[in-house]
Amino acid sequence: MIAFQSFSYQVDSLNAVNVDTLKAEKAYKIIPRQATLKSLMIPGWGQIYNRQYWKLPLVAGAFITLGVIANYNQVRYTKYRNYYYVVSPRPADPKYIPPATVPVLYEDGVTRNLDVNQLKRINDGFRRNRDFTYIGMALAWALNIIDANVSAHLKTFDVSDELSIRVKPIMEIDPLSQGMMSGLTLSFNFKK
Repeated sequence: MIAFQSFSYQVDSLNAVNVDTLKAEKAYKIIPRQATLKSLMIPGWGQIYNRQYWKLPLVAGAFITLGVIANYNQVRYTKYRNYYYVVSPRPADPKYIPPATVPVLYEDGVTRNLDVNQLKRINDGFRRNRDFTYIGMALAWALNIIDANVSAHLKTFDVSDELSIRVKPIMEIDPLSQGMMSGLTLSFNFKK
């Protein structure tokens, strides 16, 4: 008798745990504003909140890729800016005479002599690319926020049986042309 009571106690406690976990899963409600705010704070958090885990690698991949591109352009911008500083005239120091060219070591191991105009063009190109990459990061963040908001709204959209549409054909006489006119009427019924 005692063994039977302890066994029934274990079964009852397991059932209580399962019912509690089912209630906790059912109680999870997606709020679009929360998804938007979370995605605004940290990219991808809104997708996690919406339980769209498959989108997280896409968001992370976009930001990692853009970050690597921005770093690449920033490193080269700094490198060529330093070379440009060597060959550019300095109004604050009238005694400084800049050299006509400066030897620049490229990534392929070749050294090339570049003048002030070439260095300025290269320097401006890397700075422009870096700035466009930052703009791309801002756009990716905005798209991430919009995606979290739209997905949360779509998940909370009511598609119950209380929504209905009724389509009726109509035939009427047109008063201007005195001819028959056909058409369709759409009626939406919202029951609450």
